[in-house]
Amino acid sequence: MTTRGSFNPYSFFINVYSKAFQFTETPFLCNFARNLVFMKLIQELNKHIKVDAEIERFLNEECETKVFEKGEILSKQNQYNHTVFFVDEGLLRMFYYENGKDITTNFYSEGKITANIDTLFKNQPTRNNIETLEKSVITTCNFNKLEELCSVSLTAANFSRYILGNLMIEMSRRISSLQYMTAKEKYIQLLEENPNIILRAPLGMIASYLGISQETLSRIRSDI
Repeated sequence: MTTRGSFNPYSFFINVYSKAFQFTETPFLCNFARNLVFMKLIQELNKHIKVDAEIERFLNEECETKVFEKGEILSKQNQYNHTVFFVDEGLLRMFYYENGKDITTNFYSEGKITANIDTLFKNQPTRNNIETLEKSVITTCNFNKLEELCSVSLTAANFSRYILGNLMIEMSRRISSLQYMTAKEKYIQLLEENPNIILRAPLGMIASYLGISQETLSRIRSDI
């Protein structure tokens, strides 16, 4: 996170971008900020796959970048949703309701990808909701559109595998931590891998994610 007094040009232009969305008479600012987000997304993807002209065209033509306010629901439980979400800026939470309880299953900050795995893999309604915990800049694409491109593009197929691989790894790690790690071990893992979540998400949601009560979380935090 940016320290007080420092200047983050990306966050500055995202702020300009979100304000420009309100005014149709300032398309240049909107386009400039969109290009900034687009370049950042390409840079992030290039760390994992080779982004060629075909993928750039797909991202430019089929993907959409929007600014969402805190608390907006991007995907609802029990609905079909084939959207893939790339977090450019901000924080998302995946959760579901069970017996009247709000259960957090994961958090997604900058550079992360999420989607409804139930719908993508099994074409079933998702059991999860996805919401923004902060004002966020999210790039979305329809996974079905990408699958259509896969039939004619090897790079697109690699891109698709990268997305699905990310989702499967996240799910596998989540299941493993719930089954084999103690509450303290899960919290330490979160501290090591996603320390910003501790600072940005409410403690009640973090406790839910770890599968413990907020009181237990407080005791663990005081012991570390």
